[in-house]
Amino acid sequence: MKKTILILLLVLTALTLCACGATRTPADGVAFGIVNAGRDGNAYSSSTHGYYDAGTEIEVHAQPADGKAFYAWSSGGTLEDGGILVSYDPDYTFILTQETWLYPNFRDGDSALVLYHANGGEIVSDEAEGGDLWNEFSLAYYLYPNALADTGVFLRDGYTLVGYNTEPDGSGETYAPGWKLFEDTDAVIELWCVWREQSPADDFSFGYSAIYGGWIVDAYYGSDPEVSIPGAWNGDPVIGVAADAFAGNGSVESIVFPSTLKFIADGSCSDMTSLREVTFFDSLDYIADAAFQGDTALDTVNICAATAPHYSNWFNNHSKKVELMRYWTDDERPMLVILGGSSTAYAVDAQQLQSLLGREYVVLNCGTNGANLFNMTCRWAEHFMDEGDFLLQIIEYSAWQMGGIQCAWETFRSFEGCYNVFSWVPMSDYLYFYDCFKEFLDARKALPELTYEDHYASLAPTGYYDDQGTLTITTYPNGSPDFWQGRSIYFCDYWLYDYMVDNLNADYASLADMGIDYAMSYTPLNRNSLYPEQTDGEMEDFERYLAENLDITIISDLQDNIYDPTVFYDDDYHLASPARAEYTERLAGELNAYFETLD
Repeated sequence: MKKTILILLLVLTALTLCACGATRTPADGVAFGIVNAGRDGNAYSSSTHGYYDAGTEIEVHAQPADGKAFYAWSSGGTLEDGGILVSYDPDYTFILTQETWLYPNFRDGDSALVLYHANGGEIVSDEAEGGDLWNEFSLAYYLYPNALADTGVFLRDGYTLVGYNTEPDGSGETYAPGWKLFEDTDAVIELWCVWREQSPADDFSFGYSAIYGGWIVDAYYGSDPEVSIPGAWNGDPVIGVAADAFAGNGSVESIVFPSTLKFIADGSCSDMTSLREVTFFDSLDYIADAAFQGDTALDTVNICAATAPHYSNWFNNHSKKVELMRYWTDDERPMLVILGGSSTAYAVDAQQLQSLLGREYVVLNCGTNGANLFNMTCRWAEHFMDEGDFLLQIIEYSAWQMGGIQCAWETFRSFEGCYNVFSWVPMSDYLYFYDCFKEFLDARKALPELTYEDHYASLAPTGYYDDQGTLTITTYPNGSPDFWQGRSIYFCDYWLYDYMVDNLNADYASLADMGIDYAMSYTPLNRNSLYPEQTDGEMEDFERYLAENLDITIISDLQDNIYDPTVFYDDDYHLASPARAEYTERLAGELNAYFETLD
Protein backbone atom coordinates (compact mmCIF):
# COMPACT_ATOMS: atom_id res chain seq x y z
CA MET A 1 0.00 0.00 0.00
CA LYS A 2 1.24 3.46 -0.79
CA LYS A 3 2.61 5.38 2.10
CA THR A 4 -0.29 7.16 3.72
CA ILE A 5 0.70 10.37 5.46
CA LEU A 6 -0.98 13.33 6.99
CA ILE A 7 -0.13 16.66 5.46
CA LEU A 8 1.94 18.55 8.01
CA LEU A 9 0.91 22.19 8.17
CA LEU A 10 3.69 23.99 9.97
CA VAL A 11 3.31 27.09 12.13
CA LEU A 12 -0.23 28.51 12.19
CA THR A 13 -0.22 32.28 12.80
CA ALA A 14 -3.50 33.99 13.54
CA LEU A 15 -4.13 37.31 11.81
CA THR A 16 -4.67 40.22 14.13
CA LEU A 17 -8.04 41.97 14.16
CA CYS A 18 -8.20 44.79 11.60
CA ALA A 19 -11.08 47.25 11.41
CA CYS A 20 -10.52 48.05 7.70
CA GLY A 21 -13.51 46.77 5.71
CA ALA A 22 -15.28 45.42 8.77
CA THR A 23 -18.69 47.03 9.03
CA ARG A 24 -20.14 45.33 12.10
CA THR A 25 -19.34 44.57 15.70
CA PRO A 26 -19.34 41.20 17.45
CA ALA A 27 -22.83 42.04 18.68
CA ASP A 28 -24.49 42.39 15.26
CA GLY A 29 -22.02 41.06 12.63
CA VAL A 30 -20.80 37.69 11.30
CA ALA A 31 -17.14 36.85 11.96
CA PHE A 32 -14.75 36.01 9.14
CA GLY A 33 -11.02 35.36 9.15
CA ILE A 34 -8.15 33.40 7.59
CA VAL A 35 -5.69 31.38 9.63
CA ASN A 36 -2.44 31.31 7.66
CA ALA A 37 -0.19 28.34 7.06
CA GLY A 38 3.34 29.47 7.84
CA ARG A 39 6.16 28.33 5.57
CA ASP A 40 3.95 26.15 3.36
CA GLY A 41 2.31 29.16 1.72
CA ASN A 42 0.35 32.32 2.17
CA ALA A 43 -3.38 33.14 2.15
CA TYR A 44 -5.09 36.49 1.96
CA SER A 45 -8.38 38.24 1.23
CA SER A 46 -9.50 41.75 0.33
CA SER A 47 -11.93 41.34 3.22
CA THR A 48 -9.79 41.45 6.31
CA HIS A 49 -10.39 39.66 9.58
CA GLY A 50 -13.47 41.17 11.20
CA TYR A 51 -17.27 41.25 11.32
CA TYR A 52 -19.56 41.67 8.29
CA ASP A 53 -23.20 41.74 7.30
CA ALA A 54 -24.65 38.32 6.57
CA GLY A 55 -24.77 37.92 2.80
CA THR A 56 -21.43 39.69 2.20
CA GLU A 57 -19.43 38.24 -0.73
CA ILE A 58 -15.93 37.19 0.36
CA GLU A 59 -12.97 36.41 -1.91
CA VAL A 60 -9.98 34.46 -0.60
CA HIS A 61 -6.72 33.55 -2.32
CA ALA A 62 -4.00 30.99 -1.56
CA GLN A 63 -0.39 31.14 -2.75
CA PRO A 64 1.81 28.08 -2.14
CA ALA A 65 5.47 28.46 -1.24
CA ASP A 66 8.19 27.13 -3.55
CA GLY A 67 8.01 23.35 -3.77
CA LYS A 68 4.46 23.28 -2.38
CA ALA A 69 1.01 23.13 -3.98
CA PHE A 70 -2.39 24.21 -2.70
CA TYR A 71 -5.01 21.52 -2.35
CA ALA A 72 -7.95 22.75 -0.30
CA TRP A 73 -9.59 25.29 1.98
CA SER A 74 -11.05 23.92 5.19
CA SER A 75 -13.10 25.45 8.01
CA GLY A 76 -12.89 24.89 11.73
CA GLY A 77 -9.27 23.76 11.51
CA THR A 78 -6.78 22.27 9.11
CA LEU A 79 -7.70 18.99 7.48
CA GLU A 80 -4.98 17.42 9.59
CA ASP A 81 -6.85 18.53 12.71
CA GLY A 82 -10.26 17.36 11.51
CA GLY A 83 -11.38 20.52 9.70
CA ILE A 84 -14.21 20.38 7.18
CA LEU A 85 -13.26 20.56 3.50
CA VAL A 86 -14.70 23.69 1.85
CA SER A 87 -13.19 24.14 -1.64
CA TYR A 88 -10.33 23.01 -3.86
CA ASP A 89 -10.21 26.38 -5.64
CA PRO A 90 -7.24 28.54 -4.52
CA ASP A 91 -9.25 31.60 -5.63
CA TYR A 92 -12.47 30.95 -3.77
CA THR A 93 -15.54 33.20 -3.56
CA PHE A 94 -18.42 32.55 -1.17
CA ILE A 95 -21.33 34.30 0.57
CA LEU A 96 -20.78 34.79 4.30
CA THR A 97 -23.77 33.44 6.25
CA GLN A 98 -22.20 32.22 9.50
CA GLU A 99 -18.98 32.59 11.45
CA THR A 100 -16.23 31.32 9.13
CA TRP A 101 -12.55 30.72 9.80
CA LEU A 102 -10.79 29.43 6.68
CA TYR A 103 -7.58 27.42 6.69
CA PRO A 104 -5.46 26.95 3.55
CA ASN A 105 -4.02 23.43 3.18
CA PHE A 106 -0.86 22.80 1.14
CA ARG A 107 0.98 19.69 -0.03
CA ASP A 108 4.34 18.84 -1.56
CA GLY A 109 4.42 20.04 -5.17
CA ASP A 110 5.42 16.66 -6.64
CA SER A 111 2.60 14.75 -5.00
CA ALA A 112 -1.17 14.52 -5.12
CA LEU A 113 -3.81 13.26 -2.76
CA VAL A 114 -6.78 10.93 -2.45
CA LEU A 115 -9.30 11.70 0.30
CA TYR A 116 -11.28 8.66 1.48
CA HIS A 117 -14.55 8.90 3.42
CA ALA A 118 -15.63 5.85 5.42
CA ASN A 119 -19.24 6.57 4.35
CA GLY A 120 -20.95 4.67 7.15
CA GLY A 121 -17.95 2.58 8.10
CA GLU A 122 -14.91 3.25 10.24
CA ILE A 123 -11.24 3.71 9.44
CA VAL A 124 -8.89 1.46 11.39
CA SER A 125 -5.77 3.59 11.10
CA ASP A 126 -3.78 5.84 13.41
CA GLU A 127 -3.48 8.24 10.49
CA ALA A 128 -7.23 8.86 10.10
CA GLU A 129 -8.78 12.06 11.33
CA GLY A 130 -12.49 12.82 11.60
CA GLY A 131 -13.53 9.66 9.75
CA ASP A 132 -11.46 10.56 6.69
CA LEU A 133 -8.15 9.22 5.39
CA TRP A 134 -5.67 11.14 3.26
CA ASN A 135 -3.52 9.09 0.92
CA GLU A 136 -0.59 10.85 -0.76
CA PHE A 137 1.08 9.57 -3.92
CA SER A 138 4.05 10.68 -5.97
CA LEU A 139 3.42 12.38 -9.30
CA ALA A 140 6.95 11.36 -10.29
CA TYR A 141 5.68 7.78 -10.49
CA TYR A 142 1.98 7.95 -11.22
CA LEU A 143 -0.13 9.19 -14.05
CA TYR A 144 -3.06 7.86 -12.04
CA PRO A 145 -2.94 6.26 -8.59
CA ASN A 146 -4.50 3.02 -7.41
CA ALA A 147 -7.42 2.90 -5.04
CA LEU A 148 -6.37 1.40 -1.74
CA ALA A 149 -6.42 -2.39 -1.69
CA ASP A 150 -8.70 -3.96 0.90
CA THR A 151 -6.24 -4.53 3.74
CA GLY A 152 -8.74 -3.98 6.53
CA VAL A 153 -8.32 -0.22 6.80
CA PHE A 154 -12.03 0.38 6.17
CA LEU A 155 -14.46 -1.68 8.24
CA ARG A 156 -18.21 -1.82 8.68
CA ASP A 157 -19.86 -4.56 10.67
CA GLY A 158 -22.08 -6.73 8.48
CA TYR A 159 -20.85 -5.20 5.23
CA THR A 160 -18.20 -5.93 2.59
CA LEU A 161 -16.15 -3.14 1.01
CA VAL A 162 -16.69 -3.52 -2.74
CA GLY A 163 -15.22 -0.24 -3.91
CA TYR A 164 -15.03 3.51 -3.78
CA ASN A 165 -17.23 6.05 -5.59
CA THR A 166 -16.55 9.62 -6.61
CA GLU A 167 -19.94 10.67 -5.16
CA PRO A 168 -21.24 9.98 -1.62
CA ASP A 169 -24.53 8.55 -2.93
CA GLY A 170 -22.77 6.16 -5.32
CA SER A 171 -23.93 7.98 -8.45
CA GLY A 172 -20.41 8.71 -9.72
CA GLU A 173 -17.61 6.48 -10.99
CA THR A 174 -17.00 3.35 -8.93
CA TYR A 175 -13.58 1.75 -8.52
CA ALA A 176 -13.07 -1.59 -6.81
CA PRO A 177 -10.28 -1.88 -4.21
CA GLY A 178 -6.89 -1.69 -5.92
CA TRP A 179 -8.26 -0.48 -9.26
CA LYS A 180 -6.60 2.29 -11.19
CA LEU A 181 -8.23 5.67 -10.49
CA PHE A 182 -8.65 7.42 -13.82
CA GLU A 183 -9.36 10.78 -12.19
CA ASP A 184 -7.74 14.21 -12.46
CA THR A 185 -4.58 14.17 -10.33
CA ASP A 186 -4.25 17.98 -10.44
CA ALA A 187 -6.92 18.18 -7.74
CA VAL A 188 -7.70 16.06 -4.71
CA ILE A 189 -9.40 12.81 -5.71
CA GLU A 190 -12.28 12.46 -3.27
CA LEU A 191 -13.78 8.99 -2.76
CA TRP A 192 -16.53 7.46 -0.63
CA CYS A 193 -16.48 3.81 0.42
CA VAL A 194 -19.07 1.61 -1.27
CA TRP A 195 -20.44 -1.09 1.01
CA ARG A 196 -22.49 -4.18 0.15
CA GLU A 197 -24.61 -5.42 3.03
CA GLN A 198 -23.84 -9.07 3.69
CA SER A 199 -26.67 -11.55 3.32
CA PRO A 200 -28.22 -12.90 6.55
CA ALA A 201 -26.20 -15.77 8.00
CA ASP A 202 -29.45 -17.74 8.32
CA ASP A 203 -29.57 -17.93 4.51
CA PHE A 204 -26.54 -20.25 4.60
CA SER A 205 -25.40 -23.45 6.20
CA PHE A 206 -21.76 -23.62 7.29
CA GLY A 207 -19.29 -26.36 8.02
CA TYR A 208 -16.11 -25.81 10.02
CA SER A 209 -12.64 -26.51 8.59
CA ALA A 210 -9.99 -27.15 11.21
CA ILE A 211 -7.33 -27.04 8.49
CA TYR A 212 -8.16 -23.46 7.52
CA GLY A 213 -9.48 -22.37 10.89
CA GLY A 214 -12.69 -21.03 9.46
CA TRP A 215 -16.16 -21.71 8.08
CA ILE A 216 -17.13 -23.09 4.67
CA VAL A 217 -20.43 -22.24 2.98
CA ASP A 218 -22.10 -25.61 2.41
CA ALA A 219 -25.40 -24.35 0.96
CA TYR A 220 -27.42 -21.22 0.25
CA TYR A 221 -31.15 -21.23 1.03
CA GLY A 222 -32.07 -17.57 0.48
CA SER A 223 -34.08 -16.06 -2.35
CA ASP A 224 -32.41 -12.66 -2.84
CA PRO A 225 -31.08 -12.01 -6.37
CA GLU A 226 -28.03 -10.22 -4.92
CA VAL A 227 -25.95 -12.30 -2.49
CA SER A 228 -23.06 -11.09 -0.39
CA ILE A 229 -21.41 -13.92 1.54
CA PRO A 230 -20.63 -12.99 5.17
CA GLY A 231 -16.95 -12.57 5.98
CA ALA A 232 -17.32 -14.17 9.41
CA TRP A 233 -19.66 -16.41 11.38
CA ASN A 234 -19.63 -17.34 15.05
CA GLY A 235 -16.40 -15.44 15.59
CA ASP A 236 -14.35 -17.12 12.84
CA PRO A 237 -13.76 -16.10 9.21
CA VAL A 238 -15.66 -17.61 6.30
CA ILE A 239 -12.87 -19.11 4.21
CA GLY A 240 -14.49 -21.18 1.47
CA VAL A 241 -17.46 -22.10 -0.67
CA ALA A 242 -18.09 -25.83 -0.99
CA ALA A 243 -19.02 -27.80 -4.09
CA ASP A 244 -22.75 -27.50 -4.95
CA ALA A 245 -23.30 -24.63 -2.46
CA PHE A 246 -25.08 -22.55 -5.12
CA ALA A 247 -25.22 -25.07 -7.96
CA GLY A 248 -28.39 -24.98 -10.03
CA ASN A 249 -29.73 -21.84 -8.36
CA GLY A 250 -31.80 -19.97 -10.94
CA SER A 251 -32.62 -16.80 -8.98
CA VAL A 252 -29.25 -15.42 -7.83
CA GLU A 253 -27.96 -12.72 -10.19
CA SER A 254 -24.82 -11.53 -8.40
CA ILE A 255 -22.47 -12.83 -5.71
CA VAL A 256 -19.87 -10.95 -3.66
CA PHE A 257 -17.20 -13.28 -2.30
CA PRO A 258 -15.45 -11.63 0.69
CA SER A 259 -11.69 -11.14 0.94
CA THR A 260 -11.55 -13.74 3.74
CA LEU A 261 -12.18 -16.56 1.24
CA LYS A 262 -9.34 -18.93 0.43
CA PHE A 263 -11.17 -21.11 -2.09
CA ILE A 264 -14.24 -21.33 -4.31
CA ALA A 265 -14.65 -25.03 -4.95
CA ASP A 266 -15.30 -26.68 -8.31
CA GLY A 267 -19.03 -26.98 -8.95
CA SER A 268 -19.89 -24.52 -6.19
CA CYS A 269 -21.65 -22.07 -8.53
CA SER A 270 -22.27 -24.18 -11.63
CA ASP A 271 -25.44 -24.11 -13.77
CA MET A 272 -26.69 -20.83 -12.29
CA THR A 273 -28.81 -19.64 -15.18
CA SER A 274 -29.29 -16.07 -13.88
CA LEU A 275 -25.84 -15.38 -12.45
CA ARG A 276 -24.47 -12.38 -14.35
CA GLU A 277 -21.93 -10.77 -12.00
CA VAL A 278 -19.35 -11.91 -9.44
CA THR A 279 -16.93 -9.97 -7.25
CA PHE A 280 -13.92 -11.65 -5.63
CA PHE A 281 -10.46 -10.80 -4.29
CA ASP A 282 -6.92 -11.78 -5.23
CA SER A 283 -6.46 -13.20 -1.72
CA LEU A 284 -7.90 -16.50 -2.99
CA ASP A 285 -5.78 -19.64 -3.07
CA TYR A 286 -8.05 -21.58 -5.40
CA ILE A 287 -10.58 -20.74 -8.11
CA ALA A 288 -11.25 -22.50 -11.41
CA ASP A 289 -13.56 -22.47 -14.41
CA ALA A 290 -15.26 -25.56 -13.00
CA ALA A 291 -16.77 -23.41 -10.23
CA PHE A 292 -18.89 -21.53 -12.80
CA GLN A 293 -19.45 -24.22 -15.42
CA GLY A 294 -22.68 -23.61 -17.33
CA ASP A 295 -23.17 -20.05 -16.09
CA THR A 296 -23.87 -18.66 -19.56
CA ALA A 297 -25.12 -15.26 -18.32
CA LEU A 298 -21.98 -14.56 -16.26
CA ASP A 299 -20.34 -11.65 -18.10
CA THR A 300 -19.22 -9.14 -15.44
CA VAL A 301 -16.26 -10.06 -13.25
CA ASN A 302 -14.90 -7.61 -10.68
CA ILE A 303 -11.48 -8.61 -9.39
CA CYS A 304 -10.54 -6.69 -6.24
CA ALA A 305 -7.06 -6.34 -4.78
CA ALA A 306 -6.25 -7.38 -1.22
CA THR A 307 -2.55 -6.61 -1.70
CA ALA A 308 -0.46 -4.29 -3.84
CA PRO A 309 0.89 -5.78 -7.13
CA HIS A 310 3.75 -8.26 -6.93
CA TYR A 311 4.98 -8.01 -10.53
CA SER A 312 6.97 -4.81 -10.68
CA ASN A 313 8.90 -4.63 -13.94
CA TRP A 314 8.05 -3.26 -17.36
CA PHE A 315 8.18 -6.63 -19.11
CA ASN A 316 5.73 -8.37 -16.80
CA ASN A 317 3.25 -5.58 -16.17
CA HIS A 318 1.62 -3.35 -18.79
CA SER A 319 -0.95 -1.39 -16.83
CA LYS A 320 1.14 1.66 -17.78
CA LYS A 321 -0.13 1.25 -21.36
CA VAL A 322 -3.72 1.49 -20.10
CA GLU A 323 -2.81 4.62 -18.16
CA LEU A 324 -1.32 6.21 -21.28
CA MET A 325 -4.50 5.64 -23.27
CA ARG A 326 -6.56 7.35 -20.59
CA TYR A 327 -4.03 10.19 -20.32
CA TRP A 328 -4.15 11.05 -24.04
CA THR A 329 -7.95 11.09 -24.21
CA ASP A 330 -7.68 14.63 -22.84
CA ASP A 331 -5.72 15.74 -25.91
CA GLU A 332 -7.71 17.37 -28.71
CA ARG A 333 -6.02 15.26 -31.37
CA PRO A 334 -7.36 11.82 -32.30
CA MET A 335 -5.39 8.79 -31.13
CA LEU A 336 -3.67 6.21 -33.29
CA VAL A 337 -3.41 3.18 -31.02
CA ILE A 338 -1.11 0.30 -31.93
CA LEU A 339 -1.95 -3.09 -30.41
CA GLY A 340 0.26 -6.14 -30.51
CA GLY A 341 2.63 -8.25 -28.47
CA SER A 342 6.12 -7.59 -27.17
CA SER A 343 7.37 -7.39 -30.77
CA THR A 344 5.31 -4.21 -31.13
CA ALA A 345 6.69 -2.85 -27.86
CA TYR A 346 10.25 -3.34 -29.18
CA ALA A 347 9.73 -2.36 -32.81
CA VAL A 348 7.68 0.85 -32.88
CA ASP A 349 8.92 4.34 -32.02
CA ALA A 350 5.64 6.19 -31.43
CA GLN A 351 7.13 9.69 -31.67
CA GLN A 352 9.01 8.92 -34.87
CA LEU A 353 5.90 7.41 -36.42
CA GLN A 354 3.80 10.40 -35.36
CA SER A 355 6.25 12.84 -36.97
CA LEU A 356 6.17 10.95 -40.29
CA LEU A 357 2.42 10.57 -40.68
CA GLY A 358 0.46 12.67 -43.14
CA ARG A 359 -2.43 12.90 -40.69
CA GLU A 360 -2.42 14.43 -37.23
CA TYR A 361 -2.60 11.77 -34.52
CA VAL A 362 -1.24 11.18 -31.07
CA VAL A 363 0.46 7.82 -31.65
CA LEU A 364 0.51 5.34 -28.75
CA ASN A 365 2.55 2.15 -28.74
CA CYS A 366 0.34 -0.17 -26.67
CA GLY A 367 2.22 -3.36 -27.43
CA THR A 368 2.12 -5.61 -24.37
CA ASN A 369 2.67 -9.37 -24.28
CA GLY A 370 1.97 -11.84 -27.08
CA ALA A 371 -0.04 -14.04 -24.71
CA ASN A 372 -2.63 -11.30 -24.19
CA LEU A 373 -5.73 -11.89 -26.27
CA PHE A 374 -6.20 -9.34 -29.06
CA ASN A 375 -9.94 -9.44 -28.43
CA MET A 376 -9.45 -8.47 -24.78
CA THR A 377 -6.93 -5.69 -25.46
CA CYS A 378 -9.17 -4.39 -28.24
CA ARG A 379 -12.02 -4.15 -25.72
CA TRP A 380 -10.03 -2.14 -23.19
CA ALA A 381 -8.72 0.07 -25.99
CA GLU A 382 -12.33 0.78 -27.03
CA HIS A 383 -13.01 1.85 -23.47
CA PHE A 384 -10.92 4.97 -24.18
CA MET A 385 -11.21 5.38 -27.95
CA ASP A 386 -13.79 7.42 -29.82
CA GLU A 387 -15.01 8.23 -33.30
CA GLY A 388 -12.14 9.46 -35.46
CA ASP A 389 -9.47 7.45 -33.64
CA PHE A 390 -7.46 4.78 -35.44
CA LEU A 391 -6.42 1.28 -34.34
CA LEU A 392 -3.48 -0.53 -35.94
CA GLN A 393 -3.25 -4.24 -35.22
CA ILE A 394 0.28 -5.64 -35.55
CA ILE A 395 -0.16 -9.38 -35.37
CA GLU A 396 2.11 -11.89 -33.72
CA TYR A 397 1.69 -15.39 -35.03
CA SER A 398 -0.23 -17.05 -32.21
CA ALA A 399 -3.85 -17.89 -31.50
CA TRP A 400 -3.86 -15.30 -28.70
CA GLN A 401 -3.13 -12.47 -31.12
CA MET A 402 -5.16 -13.81 -34.03
CA GLY A 403 -8.68 -14.46 -32.84
CA GLY A 404 -8.21 -17.02 -30.09
CA ILE A 405 -10.29 -16.87 -26.91
CA GLN A 406 -8.28 -19.13 -24.59
CA CYS A 407 -6.76 -17.02 -21.82
CA ALA A 408 -3.21 -17.24 -20.50
CA TRP A 409 -2.09 -16.45 -16.97
CA GLU A 410 0.26 -13.77 -18.34
CA THR A 411 -2.80 -11.58 -18.95
CA PHE A 412 -3.31 -11.19 -15.20
CA ARG A 413 0.38 -10.53 -14.72
CA SER A 414 0.19 -7.85 -17.40
CA PHE A 415 -2.68 -5.99 -15.73
CA GLU A 416 -2.17 -6.83 -12.08
CA GLY A 417 -2.09 -3.12 -11.22
CA CYS A 418 -5.17 -2.42 -13.34
CA TYR A 419 -7.79 -5.10 -12.68
CA ASN A 420 -10.28 -2.57 -14.13
CA VAL A 421 -9.72 -4.02 -17.61
CA PHE A 422 -11.40 -7.32 -16.73
CA SER A 423 -14.63 -5.54 -15.82
CA TRP A 424 -14.74 -3.95 -19.30
CA VAL A 425 -14.98 -7.21 -21.24
CA PRO A 426 -17.67 -9.93 -21.25
CA MET A 427 -16.08 -12.91 -19.51
CA SER A 428 -18.40 -15.41 -21.15
CA ASP A 429 -16.45 -14.78 -24.37
CA TYR A 430 -13.31 -16.47 -23.02
CA LEU A 431 -12.06 -19.91 -22.04
CA TYR A 432 -10.01 -20.84 -18.94
CA PHE A 433 -10.36 -17.36 -17.44
CA TYR A 434 -10.59 -18.54 -13.81
CA ASP A 435 -8.10 -21.39 -14.34
CA CYS A 436 -5.55 -18.86 -15.55
CA PHE A 437 -6.30 -16.49 -12.68
CA LYS A 438 -5.53 -19.33 -10.27
CA GLU A 439 -2.26 -20.00 -12.13
CA PHE A 440 -1.41 -16.32 -11.78
CA LEU A 441 -2.13 -16.43 -8.04
CA ASP A 442 0.13 -19.47 -7.69
CA ALA A 443 2.94 -17.79 -9.61
CA ARG A 444 2.99 -14.64 -7.49
CA LYS A 445 3.10 -16.52 -4.18
CA ALA A 446 6.84 -16.88 -4.65
CA LEU A 447 7.28 -13.14 -5.17
CA PRO A 448 7.81 -10.61 -2.37
CA GLU A 449 4.97 -8.31 -1.42
CA LEU A 450 5.44 -4.73 -2.56
CA THR A 451 3.95 -1.35 -1.90
CA TYR A 452 2.21 0.47 -4.75
CA GLU A 453 5.07 2.95 -4.68
CA ASP A 454 7.61 0.14 -5.19
CA HIS A 455 5.55 -1.23 -8.03
CA TYR A 456 4.95 1.96 -9.97
CA ALA A 457 8.46 3.31 -9.51
CA SER A 458 9.55 0.76 -12.12
CA LEU A 459 6.66 1.66 -14.44
CA ALA A 460 7.04 5.45 -14.22
CA PRO A 461 6.79 7.56 -17.41
CA THR A 462 10.52 8.23 -17.04
CA GLY A 463 11.26 4.52 -16.76
CA TYR A 464 11.15 1.82 -19.43
CA TYR A 465 8.35 3.43 -21.45
CA ASP A 466 7.99 7.10 -22.28
CA ASP A 467 4.68 8.94 -22.25
CA GLN A 468 3.68 7.52 -25.66
CA GLY A 469 4.64 3.94 -24.87
CA THR A 470 7.98 3.83 -26.70
CA LEU A 471 10.62 1.62 -25.10
CA THR A 472 13.32 3.88 -23.66
CA ILE A 473 16.00 1.33 -22.84
CA THR A 474 18.58 0.52 -25.53
CA THR A 475 18.54 -3.07 -26.77
CA TYR A 476 21.53 -4.30 -28.72
CA PRO A 477 21.70 -6.59 -31.80
CA ASN A 478 22.90 -10.10 -31.08
CA GLY A 479 24.99 -10.03 -34.29
CA SER A 480 24.74 -13.79 -34.85
CA PRO A 481 23.62 -15.17 -38.24
CA ASP A 482 22.68 -18.38 -36.40
CA PHE A 483 20.46 -16.69 -33.81
CA TRP A 484 17.30 -18.75 -33.29
CA GLN A 485 15.15 -19.13 -30.19
CA GLY A 486 13.57 -22.39 -31.25
CA ARG A 487 10.18 -21.20 -32.48
CA SER A 488 9.03 -22.91 -35.63
CA ILE A 489 6.74 -20.78 -37.81
CA TYR A 490 5.18 -22.15 -40.95
CA PHE A 491 2.87 -19.93 -43.01
CA CYS A 492 0.22 -21.40 -45.29
CA ASP A 493 -3.39 -20.88 -46.29
CA TYR A 494 -6.05 -21.89 -43.76
CA TRP A 495 -3.64 -20.90 -40.97
CA LEU A 496 -6.58 -19.61 -38.90
CA TYR A 497 -9.48 -21.72 -37.71
CA ASP A 498 -12.92 -20.52 -38.75
CA TYR A 499 -13.81 -19.44 -35.20
CA MET A 500 -10.65 -17.27 -35.08
CA VAL A 501 -11.66 -15.57 -38.33
CA ASP A 502 -15.16 -14.99 -36.94
CA ASN A 503 -13.79 -13.55 -33.69
CA LEU A 504 -11.45 -11.13 -35.47
CA ASN A 505 -14.19 -9.96 -37.79
CA ALA A 506 -16.45 -9.36 -34.78
CA ASP A 507 -13.69 -7.20 -33.28
CA TYR A 508 -13.42 -5.16 -36.47
CA ALA A 509 -17.21 -4.75 -36.65
CA SER A 510 -17.18 -3.40 -33.10
CA LEU A 511 -14.55 -0.81 -34.07
CA ALA A 512 -16.53 0.17 -37.15
CA ASP A 513 -19.69 0.64 -35.08
CA MET A 514 -17.79 3.15 -32.94
CA GLY A 515 -16.53 5.10 -35.97
CA ILE A 516 -12.94 3.94 -35.41
CA ASP A 517 -10.88 3.17 -38.52
CA TYR A 518 -8.46 0.23 -38.39
CA ALA A 519 -5.82 -1.65 -40.36
CA MET A 520 -3.41 -4.55 -39.94
CA SER A 521 0.35 -4.88 -40.29
CA TYR A 522 2.88 -7.65 -39.70
CA THR A 523 5.30 -8.00 -36.84
CA PRO A 524 9.09 -8.26 -37.33
CA LEU A 525 10.20 -11.90 -37.41
CA ASN A 526 13.59 -13.61 -37.39
CA ARG A 527 14.16 -15.42 -40.68
CA ASN A 528 15.71 -18.35 -38.82
CA SER A 529 12.45 -19.00 -36.97
CA LEU A 530 10.80 -20.17 -40.20
CA TYR A 531 10.83 -23.83 -41.14
CA PRO A 532 13.63 -24.49 -43.65
CA GLU A 533 11.12 -25.76 -46.23
CA GLN A 534 8.98 -22.60 -46.02
CA THR A 535 8.42 -21.22 -49.55
CA ASP A 536 7.61 -17.73 -50.76
CA GLY A 537 4.50 -19.10 -52.45
CA GLU A 538 3.14 -20.49 -49.19
CA MET A 539 3.74 -17.16 -47.48
CA GLU A 540 1.81 -15.44 -50.27
CA ASP A 541 -1.00 -18.00 -49.81
CA PHE A 542 -1.13 -17.03 -46.12
CA GLU A 543 -1.39 -13.34 -46.99
CA ARG A 544 -4.05 -14.04 -49.60
CA TYR A 545 -6.06 -16.09 -47.11
CA LEU A 546 -6.02 -13.24 -44.57
CA ALA A 547 -6.99 -10.67 -47.21
CA GLU A 548 -9.90 -12.77 -48.44
CA ASN A 549 -11.29 -13.74 -45.03
CA LEU A 550 -10.61 -10.85 -42.65
CA ASP A 551 -12.65 -7.64 -42.83
CA ILE A 552 -9.60 -5.45 -42.44
CA THR A 553 -7.12 -3.76 -44.76
CA ILE A 554 -3.62 -5.23 -44.52
CA ILE A 555 -1.20 -2.40 -45.27
CA SER A 556 2.07 -4.36 -45.26
CA ASP A 557 3.79 -7.21 -47.02
CA LEU A 558 4.68 -10.22 -44.89
CA GLN A 559 8.07 -10.80 -46.48
CA ASP A 560 9.10 -7.18 -45.88
CA ASN A 561 8.93 -8.01 -42.20
CA ILE A 562 11.14 -11.09 -42.25
CA TYR A 563 14.48 -9.82 -40.89
CA ASP A 564 18.06 -11.00 -40.81
CA PRO A 565 18.70 -12.77 -37.48
CA THR A 566 21.63 -10.51 -36.58
CA VAL A 567 19.38 -7.47 -35.89
CA PHE A 568 17.33 -9.10 -33.12
CA TYR A 569 17.92 -8.64 -29.42
CA ASP A 570 16.94 -11.67 -27.29
CA ASP A 571 13.98 -13.21 -29.11
CA ASP A 572 12.78 -14.04 -32.59
CA TYR A 573 10.27 -11.18 -32.34
CA HIS A 574 12.33 -8.52 -30.51
CA LEU A 575 14.08 -6.13 -32.85
CA ALA A 576 17.08 -4.41 -31.30
CA SER A 577 17.01 -0.62 -31.07
CA PRO A 578 18.99 0.16 -34.26
CA ALA A 579 16.39 -1.65 -36.42
CA ARG A 580 13.48 0.17 -34.77
CA ALA A 581 13.93 3.32 -36.84
CA GLU A 582 13.91 1.36 -40.11
CA TYR A 583 10.79 -0.60 -39.15
CA THR A 584 8.97 2.52 -37.95
CA GLU A 585 9.83 4.49 -41.08
CA ARG A 586 8.49 1.77 -43.36
CA LEU A 587 5.36 1.47 -41.22
CA ALA A 588 4.79 5.21 -41.59
CA GLY A 589 5.01 4.92 -45.36
CA GLU A 590 2.51 2.08 -45.40
CA LEU A 591 0.08 3.99 -43.21
CA ASN A 592 0.39 7.13 -45.34
CA ALA A 593 -0.34 5.09 -48.45
CA TYR A 594 -3.45 3.72 -46.74
CA PHE A 595 -4.57 7.19 -45.68
CA GLU A 596 -4.37 8.34 -49.31
CA THR A 597 -6.96 5.71 -50.23
CA LEU A 598 -9.32 7.20 -47.65
CA ASP A 599 -8.97 10.84 -48.77
